[in-house]
Amino acid sequence: MDVQTHYFDDASPEHTDAVLSLVSKTLETNKAIRYVVVATTQGDTGVAAARRFSDWNVIVVTHQTGFIAPNFNELTKESRREIEDAGATILTTTHAFAGVGRSLRKQFDTWSVPEIFSIAYRTLGQGTKVCAEIALMAADSGLIPVDEDVICVGGTGRGADTAWIVRPTYTNTFADLQLKACICKPLEF
Repeated sequence: MDVQTHYFDDASPEHTDAVLSLVSKTLETNKAIRYVVVATTQGDTGVAAARRFSDWNVIVVTHQTGFIAPNFNELTKESRREIEDAGATILTTTHAFAGVGRSLRKQFDTWSVPEIFSIAYRTLGQGTKVCAEIALMAADSGLIPVDEDVICVGGTGRGADTAWIVRPTYTNTFADLQLKACICKPLEF
């Protein structure tokens, strides 16, 4: 595996184009990687990745419906159409580190084990946590294999500032998840 790590000075959606360029370079030198899993909220990052990586299997992972309001998903209809037109797959499902546990935290002011893992991953940056989480979500949904490496792209808030080569696994085998190589991430977050 040939990977060079790039560090951004800060966490910012302004790094999205640079992240996608770094992912492109990594894909060029690691031909065995067939899947790119990318987080998106309203869809801008998902559209950019779907277009740029059309020769790969692109999985665009959205926030779950109801994340900010009942019966609402932040992915715009236009972005959904553009992602699908570019040949990417859209995944909308429960967040691996949230789900029922987050509901209990909000209702009873207590923490669940998955949310504690989320906090631990955030010690490496929000984007790193997102990369781990979307790998689990895509694997659980059967959209990526668990016996080969994939690239996951995440960010802090909007846009992308982080990318990792990941060996995914399912949530029920969480301890097998491997964040194998960091392509890029912010130093300050």
